[in-house]
Amino acid sequence: SKATVSVLYCFLHHTTKMNSLRVATRTTLRAFAPLARVTGLDLMQVRTKVTAAKKGKAAKKAVKVAAPKKAVKKVAAKKTVKKAVKKVAVKAKAAKKAVAKKAAVATKKAAVAKKRVAVAKKVAAKKDKIAAKKAAVAAKKAKAAAIRQRAAERARAKKAAAAKKRAALKAKAAKAKEAAAKKKAVAAKRKEAAKVKALKVKKIAAKKRAAAAKKNAALKAKAAKARLAKKNAALKLKLKAAKAKLAKKMAAAKAKVQAAKAKVAAKKADVKVKKDKIKSSGPVTAQTLFMQQNKGKGMGLKQMHEKFNALGAAEKKALVDQAKKNLAKRNEIKQSMKKPASKYALFVKKNFPAAYQSALKQTKDRKEAFRLATKAVSAQYKQSQ
Repeated sequence: SKATVSVLYCFLHHTTKMNSLRVATRTTLRAFAPLARVTGLDLMQVRTKVTAAKKGKAAKKAVKVAAPKKAVKKVAAKKTVKKAVKKVAVKAKAAKKAVAKKAAVATKKAAVAKKRVAVAKKVAAKKDKIAAKKAAVAAKKAKAAAIRQRAAERARAKKAAAAKKRAALKAKAAKAKEAAAKKKAVAAKRKEAAKVKALKVKKIAAKKRAAAAKKNAALKAKAAKARLAKKNAALKLKLKAAKAKLAKKMAAAKAKVQAAKAKVAAKKADVKVKKDKIKSSGPVTAQTLFMQQNKGKGMGLKQMHEKFNALGAAEKKALVDQAKKNLAKRNEIKQSMKKPASKYALFVKKNFPAAYQSALKQTKDRKEAFRLATKAVSAQYKQSQ
């Protein structure tokens, strides 16, 4: 094509130090350009012919000029020509693709136009159908309006006939009402007479009921008085019995109080006797023994303390020995006063330590261990009995 020829020409024209190669290629391209326009030859064919012409001329020149620099330049020129041919081929392919795309777009537009025409026809058909339906509906409405008009006329005629019938019925009803009113008046007079008679009968019955009620009230009052008298008598008896019970209770309470007082007095007397017995053993310490011996000699407590502290060792020893004897007597007296231990106390004293140790193994809480041990000892005592 013209484009490819012009591109190649421009490329070869602007390269430096390639005058001989440029002349050869220009002549070959001018020779093949008309054929490419007419026959539509591909660029690759043009390229092969151009390269063949180049090779022929290059061979001739190589024979003439056998310099290595020129050979290198020829190789470089070949490479540049190859690159230019490739670029031209790519541009030709792009042009073909653009033409194909334009054709496809044109076909699509034609199809869209056909569809639009079909859609327009369908829309027109639908509009015709709608217009036909509207005309049918208008005709039906006109028929319905005529039917309604006839029905309205018939209804008016029926209403007029009904109004006449109602007027006749009203007249009959008025006559019936007058007759009924007369009958009611007669019935009302009879009812009033019957009411008067009934009132008279009611008054007579009310008087009889009042007299009977008076009699019943008098009888009830007498019976109530008798019941009250009986109740009062029973209440008096109950009061007497309650007073007697209270007197007995008060006497028992007094006896209990006196017994409690006597018990307390006996306990106090026992305690006093015990204290007296314990005191009879004498002072238990050397100082108290010294103070008892020197009591009533006109000395105060301070003087007694000073005198006791001023005593010699022998005098103090005698007092200490006497105090020890008194302490032994006091312990004997206290032991004689003690009650003998019970069987359960002796059993607990014997078995509680082992039970407590086993309970401590079960739990670390001492209170809980004590409770478990006492429970176990009581159970053992019950089994032994």
